Parts: sequence; structure tokens; C-alpha cells
Amino acid sequence: MPPVRPPRDEPGRRGLDDAGRRSVVPNAAGRSLWRAAVWTGMGAAVVCAVLAIVVVAICWLPVSGSTGRTHSAIHAGLLTFLAAVHGGVTVDGTAGFFLPLGMLLAAGLTAWRAGAGLADAAAAIGETDPARLALAGLTQAASFAIACLIAVPLATLGTSSAPFLTVGAAALLLFAVAGGTALICYSPLSDWCLERIPAEVRRGARAAVAVLAVYTAAGALLVAAALAVHHGRVEELSHQVGGGWGGVPVLLLGVLAAPNAVIAGIGYLAGTGFAVGTQTTVSPFSTAHGTLPAFPILGGLPAGHGADPAAWLLVAVTPLVAGLVLARLVCRADGWTARLRVAASAIGFLALALAVLGWQGGGSIGAGSLSAVGASPWQLGMAVAAAVSAVAAGALGSVALRERLGRTGRDTTAAAVQRLVVLTKSAAGRGGGQRAGKSDDAGGGNQLAG
Repeated sequence: MPPVRPPRDEPGRRGLDDAGRRSVVPNAAGRSLWRAAVWTGMGAAVVCAVLAIVVVAICWLPVSGSTGRTHSAIHAGLLTFLAAVHGGVTVDGTAGFFLPLGMLLAAGLTAWRAGAGLADAAAAIGETDPARLALAGLTQAASFAIACLIAVPLATLGTSSAPFLTVGAAALLLFAVAGGTALICYSPLSDWCLERIPAEVRRGARAAVAVLAVYTAAGALLVAAALAVHHGRVEELSHQVGGGWGGVPVLLLGVLAAPNAVIAGIGYLAGTGFAVGTQTTVSPFSTAHGTLPAFPILGGLPAGHGADPAAWLLVAVTPLVAGLVLARLVCRADGWTARLRVAASAIGFLALALAVLGWQGGGSIGAGSLSAVGASPWQLGMAVAAAVSAVAAGALGSVALRERLGRTGRDTTAAAVQRLVVLTKSAAGRGGGQRAGKSDDAGGGNQLAG
């Protein structure tokens, strides 16, 4: 029996809903699907902008002294918000497309919550038509993008600004992915999509997520170990950028850049490595050192020209574990045709996901020595897909061989049992004939005797 929702005009209907989420849509906007879409889309942009302004003000105003101006902090906060959608910014005349992914994750989580709020509003008014829900999702994403475009002329600070077109496109894409996925998950659109997506593709997507989790955990472990081993260099760089409250923004940027470091670690484990500018490249096979900015997290870069034994062990174990995980999940499908389809879907999703992560985790800062930062997207996706495919193919081959030998053994055993039964019946028939012959001979002797 479906849960009973309060009537639309009941004041308590905007409390906790069935999933335990508090509604983000007021009563006035919740009476219309389109008003709810516009409200949640623009509201998400406002929430992100306010959060960015508050963080920038906390970091900036205490150290700026009497020269600090509130309106400058607002402009800088808006510029930070627009940078978070990964549309690129220009800082002091230098164009940059490298973004600490923690900022993008914060904006994505806000968009996800807005998409879930729109799904709750649609359920509250009884809207179940997939076409209308999809149009509402597009309206929501467009509202978020429009709010970002409105902020572009306000986010100017000296020679620092954000490009109009790329910010709009990036904002639309970000909200369509994050908010749209949430809307699909929490609305009847999920059933509509599941009916049209083959089961093998869905299983392949889940398997790809599991494999990606293995590589993400290994990359995080590698980064944490590198920072621990080179903690002296990290502390030295931290002192160079300044201490006290002035070092808080650098520390915050380091925390927000942790996902970028994890993606770079995945590139290292994949063997393709990553770059920190045109002069510094890092991989398990070789390392080229160049001039680096004084950023503490960069103190974890290896100092030698190759990986040490512990790093090589992690490089070897990661694709092995990931391939075995993929093979285990693939074997849950019935029949080898379905298993091969699941494996192919998983490898395709994995390569695409890692290419996107490499694209988002890297970028450029100007056209000089930092024009290339991060792992190569296509090399990262192809290398991981190839390594996992090789291990999974070997594991699946062993499973197929074991099943074949098991069937052969069962067939041989069944044939031996059947032959034994035939021989037993034949022996029993011959024994019965001999006893009958003896009985006849005994009967004939008695007749002669008589």
C-alpha cells in the first residue's frame, strides 16, 4: 500500500516526507510543478553563492585589515561560486581551468538536493507523467544556469572575471547531471528508465561503480601514504606560504583539492602518470622534476625517478583486485552470453567514467609552465580499462574452464554409473540363466532316476 501523503493545502505537508527529507519547496511554489522547478533551480544557485561568499569573507576579511571591503568579498565570493561550476575563471589576467574538485562536489550535492526536492514536490501534487517530469528537470537546470549567468557581471574583481558562455554551459551540464539524476532516482522516471535499459547494462553500470570504488580507495591510500612519507616537505611548504589565519585559505584549498590528488593517484596506479605543469611528470616508471608552486599538497610528490617497492606493490595489486571484483559481479549473470554483455558494459562505463574524472580533475592555469595539470583523460580511461579487462578475462576464463571440467567430470561419472548399471544387469541376467540351467539338469536326473 503506498504511503498516504497529507493534502496539498495542509500546513504540515511540508514537514518530513517519506524518505526523511525536509521539503525545500514552500507551499506557494509547490502548487505548480513549473514554479517548483524554477524555485529549486535558482534556489540552489543562491545557496551555493551565499556559501561561497561566507567562506571567502571568513578567510579574507580578518587578514585584510582596514583595507578590506565588504563588497570586494562579495565579488570574490561570487567569482568563487562561478569557478565551482568548472566553467573557468580569469584571475589577474590569467585564465585558469583547473578547479579543486571539492568545490564542484559541494555544488553537485546542492544540485542533487534540489533535484530530490523537485521530485518530492511532484509527488506531493501527484505528478507522474514522465514527459512532464523530464521537462521540469530541464526547466530546473535552465533556471540554475540562468542564475549563474546573472551572477557573471557581478563577479568581477579588478582584472578577475568569469567567462559568460562557458559558465552557462558548465552550470547547465552540472545541474543536468547531478540534479537530473536525483530527480530520476526519486520520481517515477526511475521506473520509466528501468523499463528501457537492458538488465545487462544496469548490472554493468553497478560493476563499473564497484571497480571505480576499488581504484578510488587505492588512489586515496597512495596519496595519504605519500603525504605521510614526505611530511617534512609538506610542512616546509606550509611554512613558506605563511602561518596563522593567513594560511587558512591555503589549507582550505588543499582540502578541496584532495579529490584532484586522488584522481592523480589513480593515474599513477594506472601507469600513465600525471603532470604538474609542462616540466613535471610523475609515473611509476620515471619522474621529471621542474619548478613547482609552493602548494603544500605538492610536497607529497615522489623525489626519486621511479616507484619504490611499496608503490609497485600497490600498482600491481590494484588492477588485480579490481579485475577479480569485476569477474565476481559478472558471474552473477545467468549464461555466458549475458556475462559477456555485462562485462562489456562495465568496461565501457569504467573507461568513460575515468576519462570524465581525468578531465574534471585536471586542467590548466594560464599558458605557461602550468598549462597542463593532472592525468590525461583518454590515457587514464584506456589504461585502467585494459588492465581490468585483462585480469577479468583471466578470471572468467578460469571459471569457464572449471565449469567445463566440472561438466565433463559429471558426464564421465554419469557414463561410468550407467555402464556399471548395464554390466550389473547383464551379470545378473547371466547368473539367472546359469541357475535355471542347473535346475533343468537336476530335474532331468530325477526323471532318469525315477
